[in-house]
Amino acid sequence: MTSKADWFVVAGFLLALAGLALRIFIMMRSSDAHPANATPRAGRELLKSYSALYPKSRLPLAMWASISLGLVLLIAGFLLEFR
Repeated sequence: MTSKADWFVVAGFLLALAGLALRIFIMMRSSDAHPANATPRAGRELLKSYSALYPKSRLPLAMWASISLGLVLLIAGFLLEFR
């Protein structure tokens, strides 16, 4: 394995993991904001309710950027590895 490919894979994995942790945090925080007897929200509804509750928050942007950059680095690292 080349050193550059190793670092791309490790950095991509860590960024994607951080993005997923942010997504879990956002979904948990938005699910706590609605009543317990209401129909549970899932998926995009949770992200939309988080954006409605916290309109100035930059966490969704950080989440998408982290996941996207992490996946790009993972793919680039694997392509360098198999080249």
